[in-house]
Amino acid sequence: MAAQTDRGLMVPSIRNADKMSVRELDAEIRRLTAVVRDGKGTPEELGRGTFTLNNYGVFGVDGSAAIINHPEVAILGVGRIMDKPWVVDGELAVRKVTELTLTFDHRVCDGGTAAGFLRFVADAIENPSSLFVDI
Repeated sequence: MAAQTDRGLMVPSIRNADKMSVRELDAEIRRLTAVVRDGKGTPEELGRGTFTLNNYGVFGVDGSAAIINHPEVAILGVGRIMDKPWVVDGELAVRKVTELTLTFDHRVCDGGTAAGFLRFVADAIENPSSLFVDI
């Protein structure tokens, strides 16, 4: 994940995220964000990431063409959340909408897998309670 600090953008790494529950991930994200904002991130906490989550929406940005930093294999960017006209059940309605941008290394992951992952993320945003099955 990328965290804006007084020293610039820092990218701490969450180790073994695939083995964590949503609550454990939340706690680790909060811990690492505090550590890097205090300027106390260790080389272990700031290196060897494979995937970055970047919320550039907090800067009022909708989308981005992110560049992967070695040894990463992908980066997911989340744009700002805005009210937009949206068609729901054939009717025009105002909905909260965000743009997701996924950049990935085709040498590591094929497009179908990447698209499936992006669909999973979009579904989780649309229905966050689906993530809490392991709590």
